[in-house]
Amino acid sequence: MIAYVKLNRDDSNEDVKKYLCAQCGTLITTSSSTVKLNGAENHSFVNPSGIQCNFMTFGHCENVVAHEDLFLEHSWFAGYGWRFLLCGICFQHLGWKYDGLNARTNPETFFGILVGAVLEFSADH
Repeated sequence: MIAYVKLNRDDSNEDVKKYLCAQCGTLITTSSSTVKLNGAENHSFVNPSGIQCNFMTFGHCENVVAHEDLFLEHSWFAGYGWRFLLCGICFQHLGWKYDGLNARTNPETFFGILVGAVLEFSADH
């Protein structure tokens, strides 16, 4: 089972960058939604299969689906579980949705979007 997440934001700021699904071009998020985790917006980790994962963290995404299953093992962020995150249109793997495991986690939830899964465009394009 999967859950659908769609959050609308006002991106009228001209300096805002849009991040579109690299597979189908659907809007996923904007630079105004970036959040810092462990002091950074950009992260790079190696997963248990030895694959390098370079991603950015965002507080809001739209047009995405998050898998129902929450995984606790191999989380790159202490206090968070993760779910697979897919494009809501073409189902391309975009990264992960992270959910806090207790009421004190801040932010409660965030998204890790793979750099190679999105295309970056200026808002004026």
